[in-house]
Amino acid sequence: MILLTTLRGDRFGLNPDLVEEIRANGTNCVVTMITGRSFTAAEDVDTVHHILNEHRVEVLRQASTPADAADTAGRHPDYLTPVPSKEQ
Repeated sequence: MILLTTLRGDRFGLNPDLVEEIRANGTNCVVTMITGRSFTAAEDVDTVHHILNEHRVEVLRQASTPADAADTAGRHPDYLTPVPSKEQ
């Protein structure tokens, strides 16, 4: 979830995977979801864009970091084990 602010100052969360479009509306931003539902955020378009990108970077960072680095030191989980080349 990403957290944004309503025009009244209340915080609300959105699923960033469902965001279809962000559009400037004066100093505010309208976020349209793939469901067609729209939300108006007090943040500007650049701020919402930055929040969305930072969320995705964090998800990818967590996905690429082993849960317990000490336990997997030098080893890969099975799904990350390199496939040997045909020459080996």
